[in-house]
Amino acid sequence: MAANEISDGRTPTRLLTAPYPVPYYAQIASPWLAFAFFEKRMPAWLDPHWAESGAFSLEEYVYWTNRACGAACVKMAVEALDGSKRSLLEWARQGAALGGYLSEKREDGSSLERGWLHRTLAEMMQAEGFFAEARRLTPDEFVPALSEGGMIIASVSHEIGTSRAITKRGGHLVLVFGAELADDQLQAVILHNPSGRSPALQAAARIPLERFAAAYTGRGIVVKPLP
Repeated sequence: MAANEISDGRTPTRLLTAPYPVPYYAQIASPWLAFAFFEKRMPAWLDPHWAESGAFSLEEYVYWTNRACGAACVKMAVEALDGSKRSLLEWARQGAALGGYLSEKREDGSSLERGWLHRTLAEMMQAEGFFAEARRLTPDEFVPALSEGGMIIASVSHEIGTSRAITKRGGHLVLVFGAELADDQLQAVILHNPSGRSPALQAAARIPLERFAAAYTGRGIVVKPLP
């Protein structure tokens, strides 16, 4: 893990960043339309680049636009560690085929979304030849994992990718690959958010610890190269 010191005249901060480039992928084909899709409810079928997701059909693409955060995080982590390069929807289909995405139909025809099983996402990355462990961990435990050259797929509220207040925990996944520390205390996390509503909240978004903690469930997946 690379470390850089930053000072603004107050307490110097230390930035830990991955020793390898971590690519960014959104859970939609046109990330610049994220605000329109997720906040203004622009129909996903209007995405002009939907086919670049690897979807077999527009219907398949539309289905996954609100569900592909786990697939996007796996894609980013695997490619960062020099694993195989697959389309977003290839990862989503693989995870679904393994029973890794849970969605139940209600009697009224609506869906109850339970989301991605962390252990299945971990198994997908293990199959690529990497260490991946789904477990509970505190934000402070991110630092040792990051210092060992790892990343964390963290379970948070989607609100972390908006400018709104955090009102709940969980329901969304992001990839944490950096940390900002002051006096060795965690101050902020650096992450890729597949559904961030603006560029600043998508790739390498800096999220203050207090805001991150309010959205975080305490569960994540540590992924790193095998020794």
